[in-house]
Amino acid sequence: MTGAKPREEVPGRADPLRAPRVAAIARLSAIDTVRARITMAIDLGLLQPDERLPPADEMAESFGVSTTSVSRGLALLQDEGVIVRKAGRYGGSYVRGVERGARRRARRVGDARSGDDAPVQSFLDDDSHVHTLIDERAVLEAGFAALAAHARTPQDVGALRALVARMAETQSWAEFRNLDRAFHRGVVAAAGAPRAESLAARVNADLDPYFLPYSMGLLRDSNREHEQIVDALERGDAGAAARLTAAHVQGLHHSMYVGLTDAG
Repeated sequence: MTGAKPREEVPGRADPLRAPRVAAIARLSAIDTVRARITMAIDLGLLQPDERLPPADEMAESFGVSTTSVSRGLALLQDEGVIVRKAGRYGGSYVRGVERGARRRARRVGDARSGDDAPVQSFLDDDSHVHTLIDERAVLEAGFAALAAHARTPQDVGALRALVARMAETQSWAEFRNLDRAFHRGVVAAAGAPRAESLAARVNADLDPYFLPYSMGLLRDSNREHEQIVDALERGDAGAAARLTAAHVQGLHHSMYVGLTDAG
């Protein structure tokens, strides 16, 4: 292209096209993110009244925080009457019953709250950032899946199938999330391009903090897509592996909270 003038550098001023975007949730403590994610999952109907939450250590791994942060986040939710703690054989943390759950869902999480829940609002403020990360992840992982269709070994395929089987058996959204991470890392590793793996790791690390608890029905649907991806890899069908992986990741535009609140 001719006639284009180079961008003029202004001393002491950052270029807004090159400056990294600071995510709103970066200002939150780990405890606040735990509280906000569970609050949003309840308000969006992803966690149901009387549903038992997974053990704190599983949630900690799923959320990428310490077990202490999970425990303190749950304590805040208990103080607010959002969850209840039960002792004994069936002890643990449970979502508050139907009456409280219905009252909370009436306050739609997508509504403007006039700052009454700043941590939740921080997640909502990052919606455009999250959509961008989803697209970046879809492009990257589709490319890795295409490479993996040619480079994968029988051991790679076997390991991925084992993860799919474990995800089909678990009843815990936290355990599923941890296995899901391992599955996608496995597809990337099977591509045989180790110097490029950091690209996928960076996008996933940026996107991970925005995942909420999911309903097990939605996770079962997601796992069927995992199985189709593995089938394509085993056949060596690079085109199908790439298409299926891209569609699987881009489905997050609708299934993550950004899609659920946009739809509302």
